[in-house]
Amino acid sequence: MPISEIHKRGLRDLLVNEKNSPVLLQLAKGTTKNVFKTEDPEEALRLLTSHIPDIYILLSKRTITRELLFTYLHSRQAKTATDFTKADLITKVIQYWEEGHVDQEDPEYSRSSSVSNGQSAVVPVYKQTEAKDYPIHAMARKFGEWFFERFNSDSLSLVDLWADASLHLTIMASDGVNELECTSAAEVLSALTSAKQQFGFHFNPNLTHAGIQGRMDAYGQVVVLCCGTLHTCDSSVGVFECAFGLLRDPYAENNWKPKKVKWLLKSELQPPELHSLCSSETLQAALELPVPTDDLP
Repeated sequence: MPISEIHKRGLRDLLVNEKNSPVLLQLAKGTTKNVFKTEDPEEALRLLTSHIPDIYILLSKRTITRELLFTYLHSRQAKTATDFTKADLITKVIQYWEEGHVDQEDPEYSRSSSVSNGQSAVVPVYKQTEAKDYPIHAMARKFGEWFFERFNSDSLSLVDLWADASLHLTIMASDGVNELECTSAAEVLSALTSAKQQFGFHFNPNLTHAGIQGRMDAYGQVVVLCCGTLHTCDSSVGVFECAFGLLRDPYAENNWKPKKVKWLLKSELQPPELHSLCSSETLQAALELPVPTDDLP
């Protein structure tokens, strides 16, 4: 589903001004790999909102910095905590817009008379489905909850993966970087289980829309993008980022099963309380994949 009129008005308020229009123009150029060039902010905004279907993806672009979002909220006198991530600011900006603080004419609104007091009232007549409620995102959250519950409890098994499942695992620690490639379900399960047991990790996925989403690749494969924090005992010691390529298995009640898995484990001295997709290092390209709005086939 295209970006809603509420969010378009918010984007205009955020980006179509003397200070931030250069950011908007740069975003438009980057989205088309410098093929489309314009100096008209309104034209650039139309381009962005027609090519990027998800407001979270648009605001997560690196060109839209944390400082830009914070300055915008501060200028609108929207209360913001001082301890925040970019994901926090994105959520706050969207909330600010959806509360109706951007006062611009909206063609999606209609006026009706109030029977009780005879005064004119503005009544919102649109019921846009929020991006987080798209079927592919709902399925991604359900899969992430199921997978990490089984993985953390050591109950993940070979039948939960395709027999020819593959894994690219990267472990980044203070003593260097290790990479591992696996090409069978047995190898994938062994590698993931060994890494978890070797370091004593507990995986805490961020199951909000900011931490887990779905995409569709060119081959019709559902891609679940997920990130979260790594814990040992009572300490948070790092972050993880993963992408699961899922296909339905007709011999397992048509359930979705991982066929391709890409995983990053990274130690950090001061991990964030919640790791989010917009601040991930390895998932930015995957976040550009299409987001279907209809039911999954």
